[in-house]
Amino acid sequence: MKNVAIKLYMMMVRVLGFVFGRFPVQQKVVMLISFPENPGAILREMEKSHFMPETIVFYDPRLNVDGMARNFMRSLPKTNGNLIRLMFHLSTAKVVVTDNYFAELAGVKWRDSMECVQIWHANGALKKFGWEDKAAQKRSDSDKKRFQAVYKTFSKVVIGSDEMGELFKRSFLVDDAQLLKIGVPRTDYYFDETALEQNKHIGLAKYGIQDKKVLLYAPTFRDEELAETKLHLDVAAMKIAFGKGYNLLLKLHPSMLADLPKKDDDFCVYIDKETELEALLPMVDVLITDYSSIPFEFAFFEKPMIFFAYDLDAYDTSRGLADGYLEEIPGPLCKTTAEVVTAIQKSAMDTESVREFSARWNKYSDGQSSKRFVAFLQEEMERE
Repeated sequence: MKNVAIKLYMMMVRVLGFVFGRFPVQQKVVMLISFPENPGAILREMEKSHFMPETIVFYDPRLNVDGMARNFMRSLPKTNGNLIRLMFHLSTAKVVVTDNYFAELAGVKWRDSMECVQIWHANGALKKFGWEDKAAQKRSDSDKKRFQAVYKTFSKVVIGSDEMGELFKRSFLVDDAQLLKIGVPRTDYYFDETALEQNKHIGLAKYGIQDKKVLLYAPTFRDEELAETKLHLDVAAMKIAFGKGYNLLLKLHPSMLADLPKKDDDFCVYIDKETELEALLPMVDVLITDYSSIPFEFAFFEKPMIFFAYDLDAYDTSRGLADGYLEEIPGPLCKTTAEVVTAIQKSAMDTESVREFSARWNKYSDGQSSKRFVAFLQEEMERE
């Protein structure tokens, strides 16, 4: 039944793309987004640079886009009710900017004067995605054909490192000429000392943290747990070990549909899934994660990381870990809470590997990425 619904939906998308593809291309930018950080950074720089063409933002309805609002933009939730509007604007925009995989892109009639720029929502990857995702390779031939059709729409892909460029080449089936080596816009924030210090103080006050260090546990999502939240880290054991000197923040991936049951506790702090990660990181002393892309941003702080990969083999089998995952991670690998406790208790964790990790994966991200992206955007809008 699901496959039938997808086929009907894509048929409608292609019909709308065919119809609107006969309309003239307009001087406008369309953003199709599922995460706020990269688009937000770009919109702020557009306003700052006084480059403000008509901009329409279609966003995942789960996002709060109030902070992104600008006088020169319109925002619409990406819902079935807005499909006609979405396909019209995608089909008539000079530049489309997207941060994820969206099937609707495959229905657009792309003309030579148009560009589709993939800015992605992470500046690194420890798990396979796109064409390399093992789950994708198990899909039907029609699904695979649709995936490839979407990848073909990306005329440019923004990268923050040569390592990420190689991953995009395999995951999106693109080549070197399509890689835009300007850095990831969302990372500009990590060079703004004032904003970092301000968010640190706001966060500590908001969550009532005083005179304690901060642990952040932020795991990625598992397909089988999207609708049923499970916590594999033993919070009680963590409290026994670190309750006197630390607070533990729990932050689930925003794709999780269900949330954790929240309990009042002087050790564990439950963070809303919708809370932007960048607001939390400045106050974190030790990151606990797994296959998430968070380490690539936390690396800017040159602080310790622990990789709690309790389901390493199962995850690699179902989704696929990045080649060389065990050699790549800049911190100890743990499979049990007891191992996590031991890793944190070590007097000095290796931060030199974190610095080396950041230097490689954030090579082109130097605090000026948004400015370079807006300059690129302006060139494309002026191109005949």
